Amino acid sequence: MEEIYRVYPHNPPHLFLPDVAYIITARMRNQKQVMDTAEKKAFFFRELVTQAESFHWQLEAWAILGNHYHLVARSPEEAANLPDFIGTLHSQTAIEFNRRDGTLGRAIWCNYRDTCLTYERSYLARLHYVHTNPVKHGVVQDPLEYPFCSYRWFIEQGGPGFVGRVWAQPCTGIRIEDDV
Repeated sequence: MEEIYRVYPHNPPHLFLPDVAYIITARMRNQKQVMDTAEKKAFFFRELVTQAESFHWQLEAWAILGNHYHLVARSPEEAANLPDFIGTLHSQTAIEFNRRDGTLGRAIWCNYRDTCLTYERSYLARLHYVHTNPVKHGVVQDPLEYPFCSYRWFIEQGGPGFVGRVWAQPCTGIRIEDDV
């Protein structure tokens, strides 16, 4: 498998591999709750789906909260388009949020973090983490109650064997900078 690196002015370099799952996390600048309504979260989700399809990334898990989001997505053959995918998503959503809030030009997004998930246990743990993230943040007690995460979709579509493997993989030791 050929490894593809994209050069950035920081380390470590980003690793882009085709047909591999990535966890992607981004938060709002100054920890602001910009996605503070159901309508804004729904808009973000629609734009996420649109941009994922446009850049050929396959969504496997998502959690959209007021000031951050997490994704697990499978890369396309051109995995190095991740910065373009996220950049377009952030640009389009920032423009719309600013329009809705009457704050044109406001910087909304911090940079995002991505991690290539090359080990099955790490992949399963991050799926578990993302599907249950609204519970971790105290938004709901049962992730079935939260419409802006993939928990219900995963239960319905994942197949009992795979769902069981994900829930069996603990996610308590995962460190993801979302404690905002």
